Amino acid sequence: MSVADLLVPEAMLAASTARTGLSDFGNPGFREGLDRLLSDIRALDLAEGFARATAFRIGQFLDARALAVDGLRRHGEVLATPVRRPLIIAGLVRSGTTALHQLLSLDPQFQGPEHWLTVAPKPRPPRDRWQDDPHYRAVADSIAAFVASAPEMLDDHMMSADGIEESLFILATGFASNMWPSMWPVPRYDLWYRDRDDRDSYRWLADVLRLIGKGDDRRWLLKNPTDLFSLGEVLDVFPDAMIVQTHRDPVEAMPSICNLILAAQRVFSGDRADPVAIGGREAEMWSVALDRAERVRAGSANRFFDIEFRDFTRDQLGTVKRLYDHFGLTLDASTEAAMQAWLDAHPRRAAATGPRYRPEDFGLTADGLRARFADYRARRGYA
Repeated sequence: MSVADLLVPEAMLAASTARTGLSDFGNPGFREGLDRLLSDIRALDLAEGFARATAFRIGQFLDARALAVDGLRRHGEVLATPVRRPLIIAGLVRSGTTALHQLLSLDPQFQGPEHWLTVAPKPRPPRDRWQDDPHYRAVADSIAAFVASAPEMLDDHMMSADGIEESLFILATGFASNMWPSMWPVPRYDLWYRDRDDRDSYRWLADVLRLIGKGDDRRWLLKNPTDLFSLGEVLDVFPDAMIVQTHRDPVEAMPSICNLILAAQRVFSGDRADPVAIGGREAEMWSVALDRAERVRAGSANRFFDIEFRDFTRDQLGTVKRLYDHFGLTLDASTEAAMQAWLDAHPRRAAATGPRYRPEDFGLTADGLRARFADYRARRGYA
């Protein structure tokens, strides 16, 4: 098979079936996103190594989708399980969402989708059996290879096979997701994705969570910064959700966001990754996301808790305690001790003498970012 033929939808689906033995990918609506995504990627004319890495990565998500469809067929009773009052972390990327997510995941009253179970969805096995699971071992090996190719991603995302993962990884198996424009420059797909209603994506997420959490009635802990872009749809599917929105001045955050995306795109598309295009896309995407979230919040009776990045970095455990108080949750002494131990083991990196990345590295300017995010910055007191 030629390199170009690797990225044809029918070939990708057939390859997934050969790997998993499963040919049912569920509701065919996902094909619109898959077909658009692969069309844009083929237009990049990637070199063979990048094309094969791309086929492998997208193939993982097709496999995950087939496994989830098969699991939901085998365990159809889980579809009647309510997802009650999940705690959802959403906020601008680089605003403390990952550290907060890691801290809260130490509380045994929560369950979250572990990374390996977003790659191979199934009812969560007992923890002592994971090492014997071929899916778990394959995911651990894959993460090791990915981190070797882009070690900065480990610092930024704290990814591990058994660690809690963003719900973005489940949403991506529907192929209408912000993950894909973050990994490849796919402008036509991106325009389609940002103009669609995301309710079907979040209904799919809810069903996969029900499968993973079969027999476990703990509250779900979820995190996905892009939820801000689709907050109305999130609250339609999870109407009693507790939303934690983290905040940071976009003028500070945006260069770091762009550098994170640039690192991811370089892994899969090499020199096709364009820093200037990434800067324009990310600035527009997050300004729209913050404005959409504000409109939803203004008209919603749902409960929100706001966290300022600067406050969280000054007093991480104190911020967590205030979050628990706000939502009427109980933080017991053993969990608090575990959180403090995690903080001691993961001290914040000392701030550099100057910014690590500049807006100009991505075709942006500080003044331009101040203007684009003027309303949000005024609301949050950054102006």
